[in-house]
Amino acid sequence: MTVSRVRVAPDGQGPSPVVVALDLRNPNDYAVSTTRVELWLVLDGLAIGRLDQDSSLALPKGTATVALPLTPNRATTPARLRAFGSGIHRFSVQGRATFATPVGKRKVRFTQTGEMAFGPAGLPPSP
Repeated sequence: MTVSRVRVAPDGQGPSPVVVALDLRNPNDYAVSTTRVELWLVLDGLAIGRLDQDSSLALPKGTATVALPLTPNRATTPARLRAFGSGIHRFSVQGRATFATPVGKRKVRFTQTGEMAFGPAGLPPSP
């Protein structure tokens, strides 16, 4: 799992003000599906929000990009989110996912840190 991009709504509001897109690589010769996903996002040292959901998301063989909406923390106000509307920001994503496979359940932990360019819609996704 790698972070494909992070999107923050320009006004810092809406039903999904923060979305993290993950590239999920399934190297097996069979499809798998998630049963649970947990994810935490930190931007520039500020805990932004988390995702904690039981879900069934089918992942084919190969790589698939999945966009996951996060629930912002109470301290993450729309004004704080607007600060991430442009520029280069440091991110940290930690999480764990449970996958259903033909040979049983598998738990996978993941973490990634780096820098990402944020900007208006229409810019190419950040690496």
